[in-house]
Amino acid sequence: MPQELHDLEAESAAWTADRERDFEAWVRGRLSDWTTVEMRAFERWLLDESLYEFIPAVRAAWRQKRIEESDFFK
Repeated sequence: MPQELHDLEAESAAWTADRERDFEAWVRGRLSDWTTVEMRAFERWLLDESLYEFIPAVRAAWRQKRIEESDFFK
């Protein structure tokens, strides 16, 4: 594989990873006032509607919320 193509693929992968992190951060912000129960219900709705591309971000949001809630009670 020519080096230029390899560099372009690496840059594209890095850009995609950055966008995914930004999207997950945006979703966490939008869902920050939701309870974990509400987030899990939303996740189930996304699954039912076959909107799979949003599932990882919603799961990251409810995991973060659970961590925050458990830290609150310490």
